[in-house]
Amino acid sequence: MFSKLVNFWVNKAVTESLLNSPKFHQFAAKTHHHVNNISKNAAPMISESTNRAAIFAKAFKETVIKESEAMSKKK
Repeated sequence: MFSKLVNFWVNKAVTESLLNSPKFHQFAAKTHHHVNNISKNAAPMISESTNRAAIFAKAFKETVIKESEAMSKKK
């Protein structure tokens, strides 16, 4: 019980000190900016990868169907 109380007060003190720190706010703003840029730049690549994966899945499915039909004809 005592450790939970100490943990609560330490977390509260750390959180309040971070909220009052201009350096922390600068760090958060820069991080947000970089994450947004990465997300914007990655969107076309993700779209292209999704398209390629769909093409591969379709081709794989067709190949499996053709191979299974060929195997069933051999029996």
